[in-house]
Amino acid sequence: MNVQFEDETFDYQTLRAMSYTTYGGAEPGECLATVENIGEGDFEAWFTEWRRTADRVAETARDALDGGHRETARGAFFRAHNYYRTAEFFLDADDPRRLPTYERSMETFRNALELLDFSVQQVEIPYENTTLPGYRFVPESSDENPVPTVVCLGGFDSIAEELYFLCGVPAALERGYSCLIFDGPGQGAPLRIDRLRARPDWEAVVGPVLDYLEGEDEVDENRIALLGASMGGYYAPRAAAFDDRVAACISFDHCFDLWSASAHGQERVAELIEYAPGVLVNALASLGARFDTGAHWQLENSSWVFGTDAAILRRTLRDYSLRDVADRITCPTLALAGEDDHLIPLPLVYEFVDAVSGPTTLRVFDAEEGAGEHCQLGNLSLAHGEIYDWLDDSL
Repeated sequence: MNVQFEDETFDYQTLRAMSYTTYGGAEPGECLATVENIGEGDFEAWFTEWRRTADRVAETARDALDGGHRETARGAFFRAHNYYRTAEFFLDADDPRRLPTYERSMETFRNALELLDFSVQQVEIPYENTTLPGYRFVPESSDENPVPTVVCLGGFDSIAEELYFLCGVPAALERGYSCLIFDGPGQGAPLRIDRLRARPDWEAVVGPVLDYLEGEDEVDENRIALLGASMGGYYAPRAAAFDDRVAACISFDHCFDLWSASAHGQERVAELIEYAPGVLVNALASLGARFDTGAHWQLENSSWVFGTDAAILRRTLRDYSLRDVADRITCPTLALAGEDDHLIPLPLVYEFVDAVSGPTTLRVFDAEEGAGEHCQLGNLSLAHGEIYDWLDDSL
């Protein structure tokens, strides 16, 4: 699926921003008008144009709110949040514009939440010597009885606020599920403000989250599901392998083994890199980043999220594998995959479902459905229908 750019990385991020139209987080016209002014691989123009659009839409929201038009303001605040998030996306970790733009994204999202018609609570979840920020959404039906809860986990580059759209929180609430979205180490505020890097043992992250939920009256402790998006498709099954409080697990998309994913299709090169001196690996990675937008972003974001250079990264990625723990997953598990996923190769999903001990369901989306890309961006309605129908049956 091609939206605007020949560059695969720019085009996918454009599709990502546009996909949140499903829940009022974008307007296609605003997105297309923005990217028309961005050249192929022009990172500076990407920030400038998305930031300009975000500022304009945020001003529309404030004007509407001043005039007492809550619905218009809510929609514009949600869209501004998404556009600020998109503007920040390609900035280097140490770019002085990164944190202020992220903060504007978070602020406009919270402005929108204040205008919703259902219960939302900002939460701080105790975690080691700090807390993890998040949001709890509770349906009206919870006034009578505890309800099933979906805990949404982000991935390599997502923030908690984005999960409202990516994981379909409005769709979950309509079906009577409560939802928790949060930032873990290597994500959102913990990464940007507290400098908490990613870690492979996410059972140590999800455990405190489940501890927190056990103290909430609205939560049915026997019906808690993990929904892991993108690299969250590794984090969620990893946690399910070590915590029997997880009643169901969804990998959206699957993320079975990061090293295998990165080496797919270029195994000979990966084998050479495996034994090359670190200084050579770093030099080659820097050279590749000069000529390839995706390589530049992946190198920069990996350094930030994992705290490694390219030489150490080749070892780090091996830690993010479910090969040795998938057989410990006994809860019902749903794996989603796209036939055109440019980040996680399709063959790995079959390895994943074969390795899980508990009952598994596999859904592969194709290009004709408009959902063949990573995390089914392009047709979230279809993906979320599959997810929450499956949860209705499983829980």
